[in-house]
Amino acid sequence: MSPVEARSAGTLQNKLLRLLPPEELSVLLESAEKAELRPRQVLQHWKLPMEYIYFLESGLVSVAARVGNENFVEVWLIGSDGCVGVPLMLGTQIAPLHRRIVQVGGTALRIAAPAFREMLQRLPVLHTLLNRYVAFLLVQTSQCGACNLRHPLKQRLARWLLLARRSLNAGEIPLTHEVIGQLLGVRRASVTERLEELEAEGVISTRRRFIQIERVQELERMSCDCFGLIDREYHRQLDPGSCWTNASSAEDHKRAHHHPIWP
Repeated sequence: MSPVEARSAGTLQNKLLRLLPPEELSVLLESAEKAELRPRQVLQHWKLPMEYIYFLESGLVSVAARVGNENFVEVWLIGSDGCVGVPLMLGTQIAPLHRRIVQVGGTALRIAAPAFREMLQRLPVLHTLLNRYVAFLLVQTSQCGACNLRHPLKQRLARWLLLARRSLNAGEIPLTHEVIGQLLGVRRASVTERLEELEAEGVISTRRRFIQIERVQELERMSCDCFGLIDREYHRQLDPGSCWTNASSAEDHKRAHHHPIWP
């Protein structure tokens, strides 16, 4: 038995996989392999087929939409609370205008596309779980789009830092001002100015290539309502207490409560 196969729900770092019942988790792990994720690694180029689905255990991946000739703006973030591979979940391998890039290095369990497609046909809880994850992503992308249109940069930056903190499950964010500016679609200098304001207010501290969130509640207060809306939707769709409220059977509901998503 490989180290991946030997894992149980209690030792997995990916919060989606920790919701699976033992029998489905066992089937999934038989086809999974450990993958190292390197900063700036492209997991999917736009217009090219996706070869794997990645269930992140650590690190941070951004999904970016093409807005011009080789210009991309982030549309959502993925950490250990999610997975990379929505096209595969929806029955296709290609996302024409999106690419997926590792922003913070880490690890993932990856499954080849053919094996994953076969799993969706015979693992009903996995299928339902990923449908709920896609439903959450639809809310997140639409809310972030509205946020980018209507809210000042300082609020948008606060919202982004909070989402990155949740995805990384850590208060330290190892990204430069330039990268954050590229992800938000604004100038690096504008990001630096807003971060300096947050630091002067004691909400964050910074050092070369790192941003440390010092006062989470204050950052939430400074953020627009978008972070709260996105965070509540994630919990509504994927918390163990609510994830299986409409489960197809009492057995599914029982299984979900035996595999808590949070430690």
